[in-house]
Amino acid sequence: MNSDRRWGAGPLAVAGLGVLLVLTATVHHATEIESLGTAVGPLLALALDGIPALGLVYAGWWLTRGDLDAGHQWSVAVWSFGGVTLFTSVVGLTMVVRLFEGRSVSEPMFTLLVAAVFGGLAGVIAGYYRVRAVADAARAERASDTLAFVNSLIRHDLRNDMQVIQGYASEIEDRGPEGEAAADHAAVVRRKADEAFERIETTGSLARTVAGEGEFEPVDLAAVVADVAVDLDRTTEATVRTDLPDQAPVIANDGLRSVVDNLAENAVEHNDADDPRVSLTVERDGSHARLTVRDNGPGIPADERPSAYQVGERTEGGGLRIATTLVDRYDGDLRVADRDAEGSAVVVDLPSAADDSDPSPAAASASGE
Repeated sequence: MNSDRRWGAGPLAVAGLGVLLVLTATVHHATEIESLGTAVGPLLALALDGIPALGLVYAGWWLTRGDLDAGHQWSVAVWSFGGVTLFTSVVGLTMVVRLFEGRSVSEPMFTLLVAAVFGGLAGVIAGYYRVRAVADAARAERASDTLAFVNSLIRHDLRNDMQVIQGYASEIEDRGPEGEAAADHAAVVRRKADEAFERIETTGSLARTVAGEGEFEPVDLAAVVADVAVDLDRTTEATVRTDLPDQAPVIANDGLRSVVDNLAENAVEHNDADDPRVSLTVERDGSHARLTVRDNGPGIPADERPSAYQVGERTEGGGLRIATTLVDRYDGDLRVADRDAEGSAVVVDLPSAADDSDPSPAAASASGE
């Protein structure tokens, strides 16, 4: 519950409807008291339509204390007005039928007020449970998507790390513990093992990000890219080039490393050139920072690009789907650019953080700063 939620259009509409009905009932029954010369009957009638109308005022206030967003609050208001319309229309039609039959209709205003008030209350109740069901269904769908994404992320990213660890461990085993090469291989094994543990530690943050509940902060994109480039250069045969500014803070979280990792690893993994080359460029352009990952591989055919963005159980193209999902949560954009030459170019635009904000310490430590 959020006791500090402000009055939005939905709660105001419901409360305003209740106030309007209370005032209408009060004025009508005050007129009756004056014309009838007695207060007992009109006051009893006011109790039947005025007090329930106050329930609508309370319902509007109660909506501000709930956890429904503005759109769902407005849906409840629409249901309330729909209930008023339905109940008064039905009662009104019965009156029209009576008049058409030549029969008299007594106390039409009181009858219509009662119908309007209870129609509004019925609409609030029905609308609330309707939007709650929709919200719960959407939450369950997000949870299912999050589980599928995290499963794909762990299988894809950790599999890549473990493959590197296995490869270098085999080199150490074959060559023995002596020599500088063995020490270098051992350093790579340790580094990739550290990265695997780091991925496990950040899985919770990534899951919240995919579920739309992530907390974002300034993260230095340039530092993350520099760290990924160093790792890529150490663990692959590709020639890695970078063109980076001193800093490029963007609004993201720990998942930014996974975005850059997957795009860079894809550029190498699917590169069948004799001299694989990967270029990582970061540019700052006003409110956005742009990461461009280029390679000299076969590229992604235009007709296969839509499926590469989909999140699913298949591991083929999973890195691009993982990156696309996270970039979308950061309010960014990822696309495969058309190129005349060989290879592919993946472009990522992310919202820049304020120039005076400090980038995430995690990004700085990851880059060795």
